[in-house]
Amino acid sequence: MKWGLRVELLFILIFIICLLISTIGFNKLGILGEEGAFDGNQNRHSYNELELIVSSGALKYYEDRYQGSIDTMTIKTSLLISNGYISNLYDEKGRKCSGYAKIVNNSTSVAYIKCPTYKTNGYDSKYE
Repeated sequence: MKWGLRVELLFILIFIICLLISTIGFNKLGILGEEGAFDGNQNRHSYNELELIVSSGALKYYEDRYQGSIDTMTIKTSLLISNGYISNLYDEKGRKCSGYAKIVNNSTSVAYIKCPTYKTNGYDSKYE
């Protein structure tokens, strides 16, 4: 009987380890969330809304700081957040996103965002 109980306990232990590993894997994929899980005080947005937020925040920052003196530039979302132009970016599932915006011809802003399961077409990691 002892050998049967040991084998059963071993299978239970293996099951628990597999469950733990799969939970960690799902978390890294963004299925279960991300570090700093959504606490209800953050605003959730669709990816299009996030791009609009970054774009408009970058244009306002550019107009306030540079007033058309630079033709083309790239502005990181971390800079916009630290200067109060936008708040932290969270997708519809409450996962944190980052990105940047490119100002072109003194007036056009094109935003690029990166979330755990989404990236804007044309996103270039060298601007992170």
